[in-house]
Amino acid sequence: MLNADFTSIPLAKLEPENVYSKPTEMIISGLTHYLEPPLKDAKQQLCELVNKQRELVSQLHNENMSISEVQQSTELQDVFTEMKQYHTKLLTIKRDMRLLHSRCQKLKRRALKLKDSKPEEEIIISKPVQLTNHGSSQSPNSSFIGI
Repeated sequence: MLNADFTSIPLAKLEPENVYSKPTEMIISGLTHYLEPPLKDAKQQLCELVNKQRELVSQLHNENMSISEVQQSTELQDVFTEMKQYHTKLLTIKRDMRLLHSRCQKLKRRALKLKDSKPEEEIIISKPVQLTNHGSSQSPNSSFIGI
């Protein structure tokens, strides 16, 4: 009878020898040699990019924190409240200035009309006085005195 114990046989003899193992190893080492430097450069660039992104995120976080602190500031809120009040005052002053300007324009037009009509009124008023003076032999003051 044969001994069924296979432990005494070396493993190398049990496995068939792969004919393609040596060319496969050469192709793999060639591809690795060819692709490894660009991949290492890409990995380094990605690491640098990730580090820069982390720095930017931390800077943005700090800026957001400072902005939120400023927004929570009571002084800033007071300034905005005053700004609203001054804006309403400014609008009121503008409205008043427009009103005063329109009144001033109306008064100027009225003054021009009065200035133009005043000589006509003087002519109209002076004619009846001249007629009464020429028509009677009495002096103009005599009618008031009763002479």
